[in-house]
Amino acid sequence: MKTEVEDTSGDGACDGGVGGPNLACPEGTSGLVVGPETSPSVMECGGCGERVRERTVLCVGGRTWHSRCLRCCACARPLHDQHSCFLRGMRLYCRHDYALAFGAKCAKCGRSVGAGDWVRRARERVYHLACFACDACSRQLSTGEQFALLDARLLCKAHYLDVVEGNNTSSDEGGDSESGHKGGNKAKRVRTTFTEEQLSVLQANFQLDSNPDGQDLERIAHVTGLSKRVTQVWFQNSRARQKKHLHTGKLKGQHEMNLCSAPVVTELHRVAQRFRSPYQPASHVFVSTSATASAAAATAA
Repeated sequence: MKTEVEDTSGDGACDGGVGGPNLACPEGTSGLVVGPETSPSVMECGGCGERVRERTVLCVGGRTWHSRCLRCCACARPLHDQHSCFLRGMRLYCRHDYALAFGAKCAKCGRSVGAGDWVRRARERVYHLACFACDACSRQLSTGEQFALLDARLLCKAHYLDVVEGNNTSSDEGGDSESGHKGGNKAKRVRTTFTEEQLSVLQANFQLDSNPDGQDLERIAHVTGLSKRVTQVWFQNSRARQKKHLHTGKLKGQHEMNLCSAPVVTELHRVAQRFRSPYQPASHVFVSTSATASAAAATAA
């Protein structure tokens, strides 16, 4: 039997003797033969105080015990057939009751944390893996994700920033009401930073639907670990940017069309002018020539 001892004498472990007058004790001893030379104090039972006369005895915490006296003080479960027990002071516990009484407890549910349980730690607090969730949105926090402890409340990053932003706004409003003339001072908004994974999820959903409904916003917020309000604002800003880019691109396209069409009109005008100008002087020449010929004829006459 392996015994874990918690008292001033230190911890120890011992294996119960199996058959024969062998007494197994802690501190690495292999056993003592019980005979006439054995001191009576060694053979006094640690439970009832009576002399141990059995051929098979158990040694726990440096004292011998009747097999019937080796029981858990909490549930009275026999411990002589168990692989281990726990000793605190002079009180024996089975593993289950010792964990309930003195073991680590989950800071969220209050239940004991077993030796084989997966746990997460936040400062001095211990949580079951399933209990390590944001107190605001109840979303389980994953490995590597940022979180905060605020007045014993476990918060994800998004809800922590919401709380801090709300406190800053309230304090600034209180200061403005007292000062009166400082109403123009506004609280600084805490900018939300997004991870690459969060941005990829947001952008992928934006390509599918740029204006999701409330249910879809809650689903996206749950996947990304953001609050619904932050997710909604991101989609609003993205739609505004998309509309601005489309409008800017349309104006740019119209401007390019105007720039391309203006030289064509000018060139056509120039061509028309070039083809039209020779005929006007020619008509004048013909007229002048005709007038000159008439004048010459008149002179000749």
